[in-house]
Amino acid sequence: MVPNFLVIGTILFLGISLGILSGILPKKINLIVEVAIVIGVTIYLFVSYSFGEAMLLISLGAASYAEFAQLFERGKRIKRQEIMGFLATVEYVEIKQKREMKRLLMDYTITLFVSFGAISFLLFGPETYAVIKLFIGFMLISIVVQSIIRLGNFGTTSIYFIPKDERIVIVSRFQSRDYPLHDVKDVTVETSVDLLKLHPMFSFLSSNLDFTQSFQKVLKLTFPGEILYLTPIEVEKWSHQLRAFLPTANLEEEKKVLPLWHSSNLKRLFWKGYFAITIKGISGYTGLLLLLIWLDVPIVAMIITIVGWWLLNLYVSDKVLRAGSDAIPVLDGDLYERAKKIFAKAGIPNAKLYISESPIYNGLATGMNIGSGTVILTSATLQLPSDSVDAILAHEAVHVKKRDVLTIQLTRLLYIGMLATVVYFLFDELKWLAENHGVLLFVIVYGIMFAFPLLLSFVSQWTEVRADYLGAGLLPNGRRQLAQGLIDLTINQEKDVDKSMEYQFSNQQMPTAKKSGVERDTWGWRFLEFQFLPHPPMYWRIHSLNSYKDWTTIRKDWLKDRWKESIPDRFRKRV
Repeated sequence: MVPNFLVIGTILFLGISLGILSGILPKKINLIVEVAIVIGVTIYLFVSYSFGEAMLLISLGAASYAEFAQLFERGKRIKRQEIMGFLATVEYVEIKQKREMKRLLMDYTITLFVSFGAISFLLFGPETYAVIKLFIGFMLISIVVQSIIRLGNFGTTSIYFIPKDERIVIVSRFQSRDYPLHDVKDVTVETSVDLLKLHPMFSFLSSNLDFTQSFQKVLKLTFPGEILYLTPIEVEKWSHQLRAFLPTANLEEEKKVLPLWHSSNLKRLFWKGYFAITIKGISGYTGLLLLLIWLDVPIVAMIITIVGWWLLNLYVSDKVLRAGSDAIPVLDGDLYERAKKIFAKAGIPNAKLYISESPIYNGLATGMNIGSGTVILTSATLQLPSDSVDAILAHEAVHVKKRDVLTIQLTRLLYIGMLATVVYFLFDELKWLAENHGVLLFVIVYGIMFAFPLLLSFVSQWTEVRADYLGAGLLPNGRRQLAQGLIDLTINQEKDVDKSMEYQFSNQQMPTAKKSGVERDTWGWRFLEFQFLPHPPMYWRIHSLNSYKDWTTIRKDWLKDRWKESIPDRFRKRV
């Protein structure tokens, strides 16, 4: 049973309000206000509603609080005030942009289209599907926050060039930035706004800041960890002026961006749209489920249809992910030849290599089988030494060879299938539990939800440890080379993340940084990484590669350390 919309709206309003106040009120006062409201609302909900309903409402309130607290984060607000104060003391030139409302309307139209199926299910889906509605609610909260950020960027952004200090600063309600121009890595011009790249529903593996306000030429500035998109009125003037700060000359011609509905763009539009509605907006699954419910399809036929479409998505997953990351194929050159040798040695000579433009250091394998295997590297990863790039290629090649993507997806299917079978055959018993022992049913449901990421993490980490060990065998310098590749990847990514934090946070309000991934961290971080994340902690992977143990011993070490490293140090001897 789902509480009515008035109650849900009230809880969301309280969560949003607390999130906003967390970035405005003094910390001590805010803590008192938050504790008082949370205790009062929690008591009211447990008195007025069943345990399950109360927990559902608390979960929605917590999710809305987390999203909006991040949106109104104190450090970002103080950074904006610092920039405005700094501008009052220096000479600057404003980089003016022409503002066209149709640019914003197009973004919102895309968001509504992609989310239509999920919104429809939330409004018209049966109350017996409360868990799905809860999941949709979490997703929509995130989408609403993204839409608010876009509105803030469109309506409140001013951009300034400070010649004396060689800086560009951006004053925006939610995403103010302060960029030293000696950090700029690239300056390019695109003939128009590429909606399929900039809209967050169409992309992943990206860190784009969209400050475009019209459909005219786009100025793209690449900084560590972020890519900035602007539409200045005098784009040629500013591109010429800012290229002077590049470490090497850049005479690149304008990049041609085709209109959204151009005939040459339709294939990209199709796969981007497919990616958006099946992955980013989940409208595909929820919309199909709502249609099947409306048609009163038997439950068995409903399950077969949903599973069949899911299997189809697995089959085309390589195309979908390449579209989502805007990956382009590598067909020649030194990188192509090196990758070809590694793929041949791994036994996957037909695997393809793609490059995705992104400031994030990463690589991934796609495709459910060897025949459609694809390795995607980000453009940032290519900035690493060639030996380290080869190490990442070797690791991903093993994922393709061992069909690890398929293994993880089959694990998902097995878990969900077993869960669906239990619900189907024990429906009456579960209904009795809901009516007579709601607390027990809630504990069971949350236990199942908690077990799912644990299982996925276990299987995924197993494949990662294996990919490290076998990938090292594909390299001329073996495990030492792969270990160094992981170190270079981690350190460079952390440097760029630190830079990105400096651009957006006040020095006094910078988030507390954890230790470098190549170092052994506190037990809390170790517990989260070992038990819930898809990769084992980087320090452990590097140590394992440098230990020069055989595969049997490494497997045992991982199984042992997965639990041993998750225990507080004071309860055991330090490793």
